[in-house]
Amino acid sequence: MKRKVFSLTLILVMIFSAVVGIQFNLGSANPYIRDFVEEREMPAPEGTEPITILIISPENCKVYSSSNISLNFNISWPESIDFFWLFQIYYNASWQPNKTNVDYGSSARSITINLTEIPEGSHQLEVVAVAKYTGYISHQEIKNNLYLTAYYVSYRLNGSSIVNFTIDLPPKISILSLGNKTYSAPNVELDFAVNEPISEVAYSLDGKENVTIAGNTTLTGLSNGAHNVTVYAWDAAGNTGASETIQFNVEAPEPFPTTLVATVSAASVAIIGIGSLFYFRKHRH
Repeated sequence: MKRKVFSLTLILVMIFSAVVGIQFNLGSANPYIRDFVEEREMPAPEGTEPITILIISPENCKVYSSSNISLNFNISWPESIDFFWLFQIYYNASWQPNKTNVDYGSSARSITINLTEIPEGSHQLEVVAVAKYTGYISHQEIKNNLYLTAYYVSYRLNGSSIVNFTIDLPPKISILSLGNKTYSAPNVELDFAVNEPISEVAYSLDGKENVTIAGNTTLTGLSNGAHNVTVYAWDAAGNTGASETIQFNVEAPEPFPTTLVATVSAASVAIIGIGSLFYFRKHRH
């Protein structure tokens, strides 16, 4: 009985050894068998080309007379990289405290964004794109003398571009003295304020040609009826600003007819003269 048990045990040990040997052989024959796979991020290989960003608008060193402009840029990447994914595009604007992520969807190569309410002054704009490359097995490590541990490696590709530009808005003009009402005199004051230094200022009355002035002025000799006036100003950069057009009326009392008075006076003198002559002639007879 003991001999049978010993034989059975020996057979089981041999079978187990054979199975283990097969696993050892498989492990040696197939170096890609591993107990886990891990991703490690590494620096990009030396000589790897970066992502290229070309900013088309706004143009570098250009002055814009509007606070609303378009940000338009193109993105390109090295042809030598066979697989990567673009996972972030954003821009840093000097007039904003934080970066702004761009929702590029499927149009990653050409992107247009409307920028609004940009304050006046000099600004800098930077566009950044980040891509990630993943490669299979950078190197191998033997673990426990049995299995090879394979590593996926990845590295990031960055690209950026910067432009500088200026927003110089037209002057803002506010008319202070005139309003949409009726004035009882033919002369009204035209007072106004401008938000920046100007090189020239003028007004247009009732749509007529501009009249250049040095500052606040008085509109004189206005006829009774409806009128309108607009003030224009030019800054040093040549930007033209226009005020709101003010509509107003004049209803001044009609002046006393001096011509008629003069005519009546002359007639009176003539009549008095004729009467005096008749009196003198009669008296002499």
